[in-house]
Amino acid sequence: MKKKKLLSALTAVVMTFCMTASFMNTSAEEENEKIRIMPLGDSITDGFNVVGGYRTPLWKTLEQNGYTDNIEFVGQNWGGEVAPRHSGYSGYAIADIPNQRMGIYNFIDWLMTEYPADVVMLQIGTNDILSSYELDGMGDRLELLVDSVLNYIPEGGMLFLATIPYMDADVTTYTDAYTVEEMDKAVDDYNAQVKALAEKKIAEGKPVTLSDNNAVLTKADLADGVHPSEEGYAKLGAHWYEMLKPYLDNALGNTSIQPTEDTTETTETEPIPTESETICIEPVLYDLDFDKKVGVSDIIVLQKYLLKKGSLSNWTNADLNGDGVINIIDLALLKQMVFKNR
Repeated sequence: MKKKKLLSALTAVVMTFCMTASFMNTSAEEENEKIRIMPLGDSITDGFNVVGGYRTPLWKTLEQNGYTDNIEFVGQNWGGEVAPRHSGYSGYAIADIPNQRMGIYNFIDWLMTEYPADVVMLQIGTNDILSSYELDGMGDRLELLVDSVLNYIPEGGMLFLATIPYMDADVTTYTDAYTVEEMDKAVDDYNAQVKALAEKKIAEGKPVTLSDNNAVLTKADLADGVHPSEEGYAKLGAHWYEMLKPYLDNALGNTSIQPTEDTTETTETEPIPTESETICIEPVLYDLDFDKKVGVSDIIVLQKYLLKKGSLSNWTNADLNGDGVINIIDLALLKQMVFKNR
């Protein structure tokens, strides 16, 4: 929620991992920054079954009520007819489940750094239950994730922490490990941990608001026993609007966050002399994002490249099997390397 100064820069990355940046004279314009909202979670945030999921009806309602000039959705992923940015990851758990699923906690620092957000709407945990993974520890894993997110929420921001909907154990598309009663109990137990965690963080003075999404949907609103139908997503979108509205009304009425048309402040900046600076980064084998370590963020970089949604600055490090071709085999080898010790 702070104003930023934008400087144009030209950066060249060479195979020796030395970067030479030539900074040109420029004048920076101070622009009004919109409130950045990150939908964060698993396939229900992604919009499985219905492109855009709850995000499409949510955005349309925000637009109808005059909020969208002052807000934007942010995130790594893209999907939906309006405001397509989000951080929904189909199949992901709270944290990595060894040899089964990737988890959001394991790359949240990278995500929040690359896609800063003032508001985060977090719904996660469904896949931990589907994998029957250490259910008693879900609350502890969630707290680690929540604390990490809160580290990046700026002053005046908010984390909306959501319960998860029930799943229908009679539909065995995704798991047959539960009876109806066992599945309902697993969801109830986890949601109790979510609510207790929200209360704990609020008592600590953290910017957290509980969103009881479980109270919004019934099993009749599910398309496949796990994911909402189009009508279910519409209900969820309407609920998220009601959750966001009080926050947005307060934030946009605060002098620290002004609507675009009301702000005319400009700032003079001194030109930056043209000069060259060489920054040498010691190479780390298979490090694709130049953070000097190999981890989940490198997997994400390679996945985006293979899906034609990103580029590679470090071709040599991405060719793990040395065959001169970057493909799914290299991705599999990278995943094996990252997760073999977990």
